[in-house]
Amino acid sequence: MQILENELFRVEINPFGAELSSFKSKKTGTEYVWQADPAIWKRHAPILFPIVGRLKDKTYTVGGTAYEITQHGFGRDLEWQVGAAGENYVEFVLEANDFTKKMYPWDFVCTVRYTLTGATLKKEHVVFNRSDTDMYYEVGGHDAYTLCWQPDESIEDYYVVFEGTTALHPILTDENVMLSREHGDLLLKDGYLPITRETFRNDAIIMDDLPVRRATIGSTRNDRTVTMDFADFPYFAVWSAYKDFDVPYVCLEPWSTLPDGGYLDHAIENKVGVRMLRPGQEECLSFSTTIHE
Repeated sequence: MQILENELFRVEINPFGAELSSFKSKKTGTEYVWQADPAIWKRHAPILFPIVGRLKDKTYTVGGTAYEITQHGFGRDLEWQVGAAGENYVEFVLEANDFTKKMYPWDFVCTVRYTLTGATLKKEHVVFNRSDTDMYYEVGGHDAYTLCWQPDESIEDYYVVFEGTTALHPILTDENVMLSREHGDLLLKDGYLPITRETFRNDAIIMDDLPVRRATIGSTRNDRTVTMDFADFPYFAVWSAYKDFDVPYVCLEPWSTLPDGGYLDHAIENKVGVRMLRPGQEECLSFSTTIHE
């Protein structure tokens, strides 16, 4: 584990997947990152790269050549190299190799930088195209935060609030669980999306039209909050596993790109929101999480 620490919080990041594994308060002792109970969901906060979500027929094409890649891409399932590090930051680097090129033909370098400043953890995703052709990629977060921060609380005490928003318009899925062109209507009370077991009966709530780029987990029983700011990311999802029992976490997921749509073909350049880098070009997309106690 790589550790970032200050007087308020201790953060742990696993080089496997460059995955945030702990964001723990020194004041209250509360662990805010989901601890990956395999009976419920075995991950903490996986990095989604170089695709987001699932693909139609598990396949995409580049110039007519078909490739198969795992859901959410391979970034979450590979060891990243620890790069530059300082008192309050650490970088993890993933480079193309023979294994990745079987699923993703480009020569890339992806660097994820974590920086802890006070009660805020910033996560930057820097993607560089080392190929001699245009490169298409997708990147996203899938950060799971615990609920029930104090004794005798339940998940129904918690909510996700979108400031100034009266309704969400989640994208609907088709019979193959692919995104459609259609949107639903989900009314909110004072911007609050209540967390209940039924909230995620139909899987993630995926949005492409949020008027704000901020989401906050809060409780009716205490004054603590977990706020994610994601101005660089045009798409956002909220998710938790749907089980026959209460699941005490919720994922905040900023995405550069939408998962595949049933109405699309397989060409990667036609994916909604897909990013494109010219040879030698790089860009950085970041989001940050702030805990208030």
